[in-house]
Amino acid sequence: MRIEKQLLKALRKANRPMTAADVAEHADLRGMDAAKIDPALKRLMRSGQVFEAGEGRYIALHDRNVVIGRISVTRRGYGFVQFAGGDVYVGARDMGGAMHGDLVAARLHGGDGRGRAGEVVRIVERERTDVVGRFERQGKVGVIVPSDRRIRGEFFVVEGESAEARTGDMVVARITRYPTSRQPGQAAVTEVLGAEGSLGVDIEVIIREHGLRTEFPAEVEEAAHAIPEEVGPPEPGLEDVRGLYTVTIDPVDARDFDDAISIERVGKGWRLGVHIADVSRYVPWGSAIDVEARQRATSVYLVDRVLPMLPERLSNGTCSLKPQVDRFSFTVMMDVDRTGLVERYRLFPSLMRSDRRLTYDEVDEWLATDAGFPDEECERLLKEFRDCAAAIQKRRIARGGLDFETVEPKVRLDAEGHPIDVVIRQRTVATNMIEEAMIAANEAVARHMVEVTAPMVFRIHEEPDPDALAQVAVVLKEFDYPIKDVHGASPITFQKIIRFAHGRPEKLLINSLVLRTLKRARYTDHLDIHFGLASEAYCHFTSPIRRYPDLVVHRLLRAQLTRTLDRPPTADMVPELEWLAEHGSLMEREAESAENESVNAKLCELMAEHVGEVFDGIITNVATFGMFVQLPNTAEGLVHVNTLTDDYYRYDAERFMLYGENKGRVYRLGEALRVRVTDVVVGDRRIDLEIA
Repeated sequence: MRIEKQLLKALRKANRPMTAADVAEHADLRGMDAAKIDPALKRLMRSGQVFEAGEGRYIALHDRNVVIGRISVTRRGYGFVQFAGGDVYVGARDMGGAMHGDLVAARLHGGDGRGRAGEVVRIVERERTDVVGRFERQGKVGVIVPSDRRIRGEFFVVEGESAEARTGDMVVARITRYPTSRQPGQAAVTEVLGAEGSLGVDIEVIIREHGLRTEFPAEVEEAAHAIPEEVGPPEPGLEDVRGLYTVTIDPVDARDFDDAISIERVGKGWRLGVHIADVSRYVPWGSAIDVEARQRATSVYLVDRVLPMLPERLSNGTCSLKPQVDRFSFTVMMDVDRTGLVERYRLFPSLMRSDRRLTYDEVDEWLATDAGFPDEECERLLKEFRDCAAAIQKRRIARGGLDFETVEPKVRLDAEGHPIDVVIRQRTVATNMIEEAMIAANEAVARHMVEVTAPMVFRIHEEPDPDALAQVAVVLKEFDYPIKDVHGASPITFQKIIRFAHGRPEKLLINSLVLRTLKRARYTDHLDIHFGLASEAYCHFTSPIRRYPDLVVHRLLRAQLTRTLDRPPTADMVPELEWLAEHGSLMEREAESAENESVNAKLCELMAEHVGEVFDGIITNVATFGMFVQLPNTAEGLVHVNTLTDDYYRYDAERFMLYGENKGRVYRLGEALRVRVTDVVVGDRRIDLEIA
C-alpha cells in the first residue's frame, strides 16, 4: 500500500487537480515501479479517496462524506452538484460562493449522495472566467448586473477598466475577483457588445453567457481544408452499398445530412438500412479537429445561426451525405419482421451514395395525398419505410416506450434578424419514420457492444423521481384521469396517461408535466436502462456530425469490429470515457438552454409589437406570485398575483392552483384563459400579462 499512500500524500499536499505524471513528480516513489502509478490511482478512486476531475486529472478527497462534481445553478439560486453517484441538492444559502459550472466539493447532509441535500465546502476549479451583463456607471466606478440569472450578485468595475462602456451597454468582462458571501465580485470590461435592445445583441449575450465557441482556431480550419472532399474507391473491409436506393429525409432548412435510409422487402418483413456519416474516419482521437470538437461536444442551433461542432468543410461537405456523391458511412442493416421485431442486424463500415435529398414536408404531403412522388423507386421506398417504421413504433409502445406530443416553435426572421412570425412544428408521419429508424439503429449498436462486453458510452434515462411523481398524481386527480397512482409506475403506465390525454384540451400540459417528472437522459460509460424508451441498452450513434458522444461510439465500434480496442488511438481514449460522457451531458444541457433562450428572446421581441392585444392562452405553471400562461405561438408570460384585484388569492402548492378566499374563483394548471399583453421587457426576456 506504500505507493497509494505516497500518491495520496502528494495529491493532498497539492490540493488541486493533477495528472498522473504530476503526481509521480511530486510523490516520493523511490524504488517503486512507475508502471504501477495508474493502477494505484484507480484503486484510490474505487476506495473513494481520490476523484478524477476529467482529462486524466486527479484530486484527493479529504472527507469520505464529500463528493466532487460540477454544480448546475438554477435561476432561483439553488443548484445541484452532479457526480457519478447522482445529484446533490444545494440550497441558495449553501452555495459557498460557487458559480454555475464550477467543479466543487460538497459535503452531504447524511446519506450516500442519493439523499439529495448538501453544501459546497470548497471550490475545486472555476469554470467561468468571464461575466456578461448590463453596465451601469455609478460615479467613478461601474457595476455589471449579470444577464445570466444563474449568477447571483453584481460585479464592480474600478476606474480605468470599463473600456469606455456606457450605462445601458451589454458587456463582457474578465472576472478579477470572485464574489463571496461577504464581498461582491470585481471584473474588467473586455468587450462592449452594444446597447441593450440593439439588433443582434440579445443573441450575442446568450452566446457569451453559455461560453459557446463561435470561431474555429486557424489550425483546425487548416486541418479540415487539408481533407479532400472526394472519396476514393472501396477499401478492404469496406462494404459497397452504392447499389441500394438510398435517401435522406430532413427539415427543409437542414444543411448537414448525417443519416440516410434504404429499405427492401424480405419475405413478409423488411431489410432496413440506416447509413450514418463516417466522421471517425476524418477526425481521429487527439487530432486538432478532435480536440476542438471534444470541447464543443455538440452543435448548437440558435434561432438565427448554427454553431457547429465540426468545421463547415466537414459538417456540410466531406462528411455530409449529400445526394449523388460517394460518401464513407457506417451501416446498421436490420432484418425487421412484420411485427416490428429486429430479428437480425449487421454493423459494418460502408461506401454509400444518396439518391435523393427529401424533406419532411414533401414526404408528408406525398404520403398523405398518395401523389407527387418524384419516381416509382422513391414511392416504393417511402411506403415500405412508413409501414416498417409503424410496425417498429407499435412494438416499442407496446413494451412501454413513451411518445410525447410536444410542439417546437420555429421563429422566422427577416433579412435583418427581426422576428416575423412563428411556425409551430409538430411530430408528423415523416419525422416519426426517421425517429423510429434511428432508435432501432441506436439500440442495435448498444446491444452489440453489450454482448461483446466492449467499452462503451451509453445513453441512459433513469426512473422518475418519487417526489416529482407525487406532484403529477395530484394534477391527474384534478383532471379526473383513470390513472391516479403513478408511484413506482412503469413506462407503460405513463404511456396510458399520454394516450388518455390525446385529443383533450390539457394534452400538451399533461405531456409537459410527465416530461418534468422524468430525469434528464444523460451519457455514461456504464450500462443502465433508458426509461423513456423502455430500453435495456441504448446509445447515440446516428448523429456524429453534431454530437461528440456519437463520434466516440463510432470509434469504439470500429475498434471492436477490427479487434483494435487495446491499440492506440482507441486505447488512449477508453480511459477518458467517464469524463467524455459527463462533459457531453453538461454541454448538451448548455446547448439546449442557449437554444431555448434564443427562441424566447425573439418571441419577446415579436410580442413587444402586440402590447395591449388580447390572446387565448393556457395556464402552464402556478406559483405564489402568479401564474404563467402560454400563448398560441408558445410565448409564455406571467399574470402576477397583484393584477388579480377581484379577490385575495392564495397558492395551493399540493393542487397547483390559486384560489380566491372570498369568491372562490380558482385558477389551475391547464385552464384556458384570455389574457392581455401589458408589457414586454426584451432584455429580461419577460412578458407581463393580465386577465382580459
